[in-house]
Amino acid sequence: MPPPDTGDEVVDLVLAAGHRVRTAVDEALRAGVGLTLRRFKILTLLAETGPCRLRDLADAVRVAPRTMTATVDELESAGLIERRAHPHDRRAVLVALTSAGRLTLDEGRRHRSETVTGITRHLDAAQRAQLAELLTSLVSSTAPARIPGAANDGLP
Repeated sequence: MPPPDTGDEVVDLVLAAGHRVRTAVDEALRAGVGLTLRRFKILTLLAETGPCRLRDLADAVRVAPRTMTATVDELESAGLIERRAHPHDRRAVLVALTSAGRLTLDEGRRHRSETVTGITRHLDAAQRAQLAELLTSLVSSTAPARIPGAANDGLP
């Protein structure tokens, strides 16, 4: 994959660093527990929220419901999640984490943590604090994107 080219060296470095972290975590999860980063995120969401509708899960990870259905089918076949009847809506189905899914999630979290720690291990405490401060400033000052030349019709 070619490096980012936004026209701003700092932004390009931030994007490249984020890509490096995502790629490293994805590879660690695949090797360690056989999950992609997206599937890991689905298990994490289910652990945090409890059982939920497939549509809500698809919205949370920003994929089409059809894509989520296929992913849920695969996770269910692996015994990591299960479908349950909704207690108040006979037409709805809830997706829930199984005990095997919880164990896999815990192991995946360990692999993720080891990987992320390895990426920042060479930074001392002062460098970590400075980087965190700079990135926090960047994130908090980022305004919503506007399309150049688009009229805003008096809207904020």
